[in-house]
Amino acid sequence: MTARYVLTSACLHSGTMSLIQPLRVYLRGKDRVVLRDEEGETYQVEVNWQLGRLEGLGPYYAKRRLGVNDRIVLHLEGETIGLEALAPSARPIRVRPPEGPKPQAEPPAEKRVRVTPYPKEVIFPHQPLPLEVPAFSADLEALGLVRESSGAPWVFRASLGRRTFYLALAKLGELPARELLAYRQQGRAEYAGLVAGESARQEALAEIAALRPSGLAQAGLVYLSPEALQRLVRLRRRFPVGPLDLERLLREGRVDLEAVQRLEDEVFGVLHERGHFSAVLTLLADQPPQQVFLLADLMPMAREMGLEADQLQSILENLCSPPFLLLKRLSPGEFLMRQSVEQALSDWAEYARVMLGRLQGVSLRP
Repeated sequence: MTARYVLTSACLHSGTMSLIQPLRVYLRGKDRVVLRDEEGETYQVEVNWQLGRLEGLGPYYAKRRLGVNDRIVLHLEGETIGLEALAPSARPIRVRPPEGPKPQAEPPAEKRVRVTPYPKEVIFPHQPLPLEVPAFSADLEALGLVRESSGAPWVFRASLGRRTFYLALAKLGELPARELLAYRQQGRAEYAGLVAGESARQEALAEIAALRPSGLAQAGLVYLSPEALQRLVRLRRRFPVGPLDLERLLREGRVDLEAVQRLEDEVFGVLHERGHFSAVLTLLADQPPQQVFLLADLMPMAREMGLEADQLQSILENLCSPPFLLLKRLSPGEFLMRQSVEQALSDWAEYARVMLGRLQGVSLRP
C-alpha cells in the first residue's frame, strides 16, 4: 500500500510528519518505526501519538533538500516504511573528496619589524575613549528598536504608532541593578533589565531578586539573554515579529530561551496554517476551470495531507472571497472553480505588484 504526503514549513522546521490516516492504520500500537530512503539508508523515528506525528525525519529532509509542498510517497509494506521523494530538487548532496595537498615552494624568509603604537589616551589625554556598543544592540535594532544612548544604561526606543516605550539595559556587572531600577522608577523608561548569557541567568536573577521581597514583576527589572535576542532575530526572518512581541516577553519578566521557545511555538502554529493553505491550492490545481466539485471530492487527498473537513471547508470559503475569488460557493459543500490555480496565482501576483506601486507612489508624495 502507498500513500502520498505533502510537506509543510512546520514539517521541515521540526523534522516531523503528521500521522495521516494510512500511517495511523499501519503504525497502530507502535512507538518506533524504521524508515528506509531511496538509497537504502534507514532512519529510526519516534511515533508521537499525543501530538499525532512522526519525529526524527530532519536528516532525511536535509539530505534530499526538500521544500514546502514537495511530495513524498510512503510505501507501507513489511516492517519498514519506504520513502520516495517526488520533488525535482530532491537529490542527495554529493561532496567531492578532498584533493591531496599540493606542493608549494617554500617562501623566502622575511624580516619583520613590530611597531607598537602609542595608546590613544597618551596622544589625546583629554579626549574620552568611546564606549564599545554591546552586541545585543544590533539584535534589538534588527527587531525594530532604535538606540538612543551611547553608554550604560543603553536606552532603546520602540515606536508603535500611537504609543512608544523605552527600554534601558545594562550588562551584568556594568551597572548595579539598583541604578537600573531607579532609572525606571524615575519614569525614564517603561522597562529596565540586566543582560547576561544563559549560563549566568541565575546570577542575574539573584541580583534582581535581591531588590524586591517577592515576585519578579514587583522589582520592575527584567532579565534578557543575548542568545534569546539572537533567536528572536532568526525568527523574524521567517515571521514578522517586532517590538510588540518583545514587549509581551518583557512584561513576563524574562526574555530568555524558554520564553522565546513559547513564542516560536505560537508562530509555527500560524505557519502551519499557512502550509494548510498551500496544501489546498495543491489539491485544487488538479481541478479544471469552470467545473463544479464537492468538498467530499477533495477529502481523501486532504486527509492524506493531514487536513480535517472543517479546516478544508474554512480555506475553501476564504478562497471564495476577495482578493482571491478563485472559487464560487454554490451551496454548502459545493463550489465552482472559476479559473485554474496557475492563472489565479498570476492574477494575485499582478494585484500585489500594482498595489505595491500605488503604495510607493503615496509614500513619495510631499
